[in-house]
Amino acid sequence: RCVFDFSVSFLPNGVFQRLFCLCIEHSSRHGAGRDQNEKLFGNFCSTKIDSNGSVHLLENKEAQSIYVYVEEADSSGKILTIIQSMLKKVNDDVMGAGLSWNTYVENGATKELVRLNEARQQNLPPWFNPGNLQNSKMSASKNLHLDNFLENL
Repeated sequence: RCVFDFSVSFLPNGVFQRLFCLCIEHSSRHGAGRDQNEKLFGNFCSTKIDSNGSVHLLENKEAQSIYVYVEEADSSGKILTIIQSMLKKVNDDVMGAGLSWNTYVENGATKELVRLNEARQQNLPPWFNPGNLQNSKMSASKNLHLDNFLENL
């Protein structure tokens, strides 16, 4: 589990839905194909983000957070990187770079949430296993066309 906590400011309507749309588009471009188990409910969605990684997203409006649950531990680092890039892209393109958030990942041993920077320093598995972490080819940047962005994740 990882958490994108927007309580520093707020989580605007539509960010969660845009994130899910980017996940579906990424899935279709990167070999996951159409997942017959894709689900979208008011504040919950589920899909395969690539051929090896199923992801579940939950929007908690009261906590101003988006929770990400990854089924396959080996895909955790890769999916975290992809979701972060997607949120940065939505922030830059749609929100005028006005969103701010803190990112937390779950410590598998203690089940406690740890700030992303601390987890990175500790090489906290499964998020930062050197053998499992696959960095995206590029991070989101301003003025990058959506097609180019999705192709380079």
